[in-house]
Amino acid sequence: MSSKQQILLLTPGFNDFSIEHDLLLPTPYELVVVTDETNILPYVSNPLVVAIITIHTLITSNTISCMSLSCRVITRLGVGFDIIDVKACRQRNITVCYVPDYGTNEVADHAVALLFAAHRRLSVYHRSIVDHQIWNHEIAGTDLHSLNTLNLGVIGMGRIGTSFATKMRPFVKQIFSYDPFVPSSCTSIDEIFDQCDIISLHVPLTSTNHHLISTDAFNRMKKRPIFINVSRGGLVDTKALIQALQNEQISYAALDVLENEPEIDAELIKLDRIQLTPHAAWFTRQSASALRTKAIQDILRVLKGEQPLFPVPIEE
Repeated sequence: MSSKQQILLLTPGFNDFSIEHDLLLPTPYELVVVTDETNILPYVSNPLVVAIITIHTLITSNTISCMSLSCRVITRLGVGFDIIDVKACRQRNITVCYVPDYGTNEVADHAVALLFAAHRRLSVYHRSIVDHQIWNHEIAGTDLHSLNTLNLGVIGMGRIGTSFATKMRPFVKQIFSYDPFVPSSCTSIDEIFDQCDIISLHVPLTSTNHHLISTDAFNRMKKRPIFINVSRGGLVDTKALIQALQNEQISYAALDVLENEPEIDAELIKLDRIQLTPHAAWFTRQSASALRTKAIQDILRVLKGEQPLFPVPIEE
């Protein structure tokens, strides 16, 4: 059995680890892949473990309390870090990292694709033809308006939101943006709700914005907008979303993320005016390679005593 210090990769969902192995080959560390998500405690408590990479596996305060004192860094393989108890990590002097700058174009492109699919009611037409053999352009209703007459609201103007807004600027009448942390055109989210025919969500999930889009938020949307979410499912109250679609408070929902994914609410998929993709916005071969490379590189920085490029920000 190897006595090398270990970097754990928890339940990765892929089988080719050549990227990680190649990066670790000249180092004193080896990759150990954990496929048993039901009981990770024997692995994380191993004194040889110096770093952990997680994709979907929750890193709770209980998990952290069982970790070997040799563990110095935990990295979320992705943009969001809500599955890690960051506060508990910091109490144990464990650095928490993530990878916020991969797949920006991919996610923005996916949001654009969802917007066009929703605006043109593609899923409604597809279902009517394939499931019911109905060939009628009016099946999706008569409330379709030219895209260049519609206002687009972008909530969250980080890398992805800004890229998405730039890509959409030639196609829509006007873009309204709201972000409490960076300069944007609106001073409140209600300006988006008041003015916009399409609303796209581009914010990270934190402890303070769970169900940011709730029944109250849908009630404040004045123009029956198309609603798009490529961020995190927990930002949206699923029951409120279903009700908003049923009550025609919103005209269409296009979602790459769901609140309890991969579980899918049975009521949600019964609805016609919805487009779903399986948290796939980030994926291309290039973005997957960049994600995994940057994660390992930042872990190695921490283990060398250097500052990581992508530490999880401290919540105020």
